[in-house]
Amino acid sequence: MLADERRVLRLGGVRNLRDVGGYPTTDARCTRWRTLYRSDCLDCLDAAGQAWLVQAGLRSVIDIRDDTEVAERPNVFAASREVAYRHFPLFRGPPPDDLEPDLRRGYRREVDMVGQELAALVAELVQPGRLPALVQCAAGKDRTGVVIAMILMAVGTDRWAIAEDYALSQVCLGPSYIAETRKWVVRQGWNWSTWEHTAYTPPERMLETLAYVDERHGGVAQYLADHGLGAGALGQLREALTEACAGAGG
Repeated sequence: MLADERRVLRLGGVRNLRDVGGYPTTDARCTRWRTLYRSDCLDCLDAAGQAWLVQAGLRSVIDIRDDTEVAERPNVFAASREVAYRHFPLFRGPPPDDLEPDLRRGYRREVDMVGQELAALVAELVQPGRLPALVQCAAGKDRTGVVIAMILMAVGTDRWAIAEDYALSQVCLGPSYIAETRKWVVRQGWNWSTWEHTAYTPPERMLETLAYVDERHGGVAQYLADHGLGAGALGQLREALTEACAGAGG
């Protein structure tokens, strides 16, 4: 499942570009390959990598970074004629200076803050011609991790598969990401010992997040509906992102 050679796309200029196809759902289906991608920042994606994605059928890039991040590191598809670039900031600015991060119990704060943005993003995905699509932030780990997990959960993906997919970011980003994150935190004048745990992606963190959505919001489907997603959109999303598993039925 995770080891499938189609999963991690080793294109020049990115570290955490992945296909979320091939994951089992609770109704014995699988997520479609080459339909939904997740990635870190695409500002350095080389020409060969861009061409590969275009040839693979990519139609949309959804950039969920804030305005400052987009201005500092423009997406290579922002002016593309082949791929539609859409800016859907999950948050409108950087974290406040006095923020004390605590992800040990999952992305609870994020879930509570971005319901309308997530619902709007899902509604965008089910519009005609939007898929295949790629969702990206800076590292492709936290914001993208929450978005992809919620989408996968909405279409019935096994939650252990979702947690393992989240954890794969740590493998793809590698030790250099930890060093870079430490330097960034120190430059902000923040305490690394407070922030260090946020640089990793333990699967338990995403399981905690999904359990919180169940407990606080009645599940992902209800969460999205409560934040404005239309009644038929989830059905459209499931149809678009899942299929009968290869080899199913013997």
